[in-house]
Amino acid sequence: MRMRMDMRMPEAIVVYVGGHVHAVEPMSGQTLWSTRLPKTYKQSIGTVLVEGDVVLAGVGGRLYCLDIYDGRLIWMNEMPGMGLGMVAVATPAGSANGSAQAAQQAANAQAAATAAVAASAAAGCC
Repeated sequence: MRMRMDMRMPEAIVVYVGGHVHAVEPMSGQTLWSTRLPKTYKQSIGTVLVEGDVVLAGVGGRLYCLDIYDGRLIWMNEMPGMGLGMVAVATPAGSANGSAQAAQQAANAQAAATAAVAASAAAGCC
């Protein structure tokens, strides 16, 4: 059994499925809102990133910005001349890489604290 280290739950889980972005309540799984993105297809693959109070969704060569609270489309950028391929979405503050770096920093801090306790114990016993 895996123990959770961080008991905080996000306010919403955001997913892209079949041309729609959905916000889901994390404890119940209930859909909070669902927004159909213009110019997308059911078979399209998309990526999403929550950054502050917006959701960024990259689908079919386009970038969409939605309001996190109600799913309202704020703007769309068709990325002219770039084609209709996969879109990777990242911001300086929010990306999968940023989460990995934060996890690594936490692990490094834990290792340093453990080493300090061990060094203190060794110094006290000799």
